[in-house]
Amino acid sequence: MRRDLTQPIAPAPLPPGISLPAFDETTARACRDLMNRVYAAGFGDPEPFDVWWPQLTADDQYDPALMFVAADDGQIVGFCHCWTIPFIKDVVIDPAHRRRGLGAALLTIAMAASRQRGGTSIDLKTDVDNFAAQSLYRRLGFEIVERIG
Repeated sequence: MRRDLTQPIAPAPLPPGISLPAFDETTARACRDLMNRVYAAGFGDPEPFDVWWPQLTADDQYDPALMFVAADDGQIVGFCHCWTIPFIKDVVIDPAHRRRGLGAALLTIAMAASRQRGGTSIDLKTDVDNFAAQSLYRRLGFEIVERIG
């Protein structure tokens, strides 16, 4: 799916009580734990931190400023991982924090950051059966540009 970044990005505020801690090795470990919990339920591949972290940090598209972390009372409850190209690689929200606007808030932050870096569009992939995610992406202005499989 693709979102034209030359079009206005409607603000999506963070839910009450949510903070945006910096992405570093400590928060990265909690982000990977969240990803693994969410992906174990479907639509992703769990992977050990010790495998993921060196691959992530060695990738030429990695920039820690494009990793958006959401916390509630110190617990990591959301994560949006973007590449520099611009591409949204992963978006995960703790199931207990879904349907509160957190996913929309993280995605709009990611879109704004990519636009600020000169991006005119941003892409992401989603499973064809992940209807909840597709609904969110469409609400935020993403359109299907290709179907695979």
